[in-house]
Amino acid sequence: MLFRRIVLCALLVGALAGLLVSAVQHWQVIPIIAAAEVFEGSAEAPEAAEPAAAMAHDHDDAHGAAHVHEEAAWEPADGTERHVWTAIANVMTAIGFSLVLIAAITTWEHLRGRRVASARTGLVWGAAAWLCVFAAPSLGLPPEIPGTAAAALEARQTWWLIAVLCSATGLSVLAFVPGRLRWLGIALLALPYALGAPHIDGAFAAYSDEVARRMEVLTGQFAIATAISSAIEWLALGSLAGWAVARWVRPALATLGAAATARA
Repeated sequence: MLFRRIVLCALLVGALAGLLVSAVQHWQVIPIIAAAEVFEGSAEAPEAAEPAAAMAHDHDDAHGAAHVHEEAAWEPADGTERHVWTAIANVMTAIGFSLVLIAAITTWEHLRGRRVASARTGLVWGAAAWLCVFAAPSLGLPPEIPGTAAAALEARQTWWLIAVLCSATGLSVLAFVPGRLRWLGIALLALPYALGAPHIDGAFAAYSDEVARRMEVLTGQFAIATAISSAIEWLALGSLAGWAVARWVRPALATLGAAATARA
């Protein structure tokens, strides 16, 4: 019964937060991405102007490979289809995050042995999650607009995961571990930056000077827009998760505890 309550609450909280952040992205983030995609094509144009003689070699094989690539690189069409799929992706992601948050808040209340879960305390959990999942990694790897040259994906994903894990563990140590061991939390927070995030020089080297300047402006706007939309999502997730635990999960937890006491 408890697990079912947690899952149902995660579905509700994730759906609400996912739709909310989708609305925010529709006005703030997506227009910046669309503008960057327009400039992105300007860097690809010279590559398409190769001599015909070079393109004639193994034409059939190249055509077949290009056809397979086009099928593998499907993406939703601009407009309503793209917005719908973005909203679906946001909702599914938010459901996964809310499941983790609700389980963590439930465990926290159970360990404290008293009623601590609420919409207000959920805001604190949401803010902490935003710091761990978005703010801390963004200090080393800022959000990138389409067309940005970047280091290898595997290296960036590995560093991002290290940053998230170190931030979450470091904040947990600072918040819950007493005494001198709290210094370990500070060390964990600093560790990803001591290792260094993977970067390459010349993020917009493939563009003309004018386009590169515009892309840099868009990058700054994109960083602010994504920070705002991510903060709204995580604060909504935290507040709704705390409210859901207090409203629906707590009674199931109390019932489970009463049953365990009766059996003992």
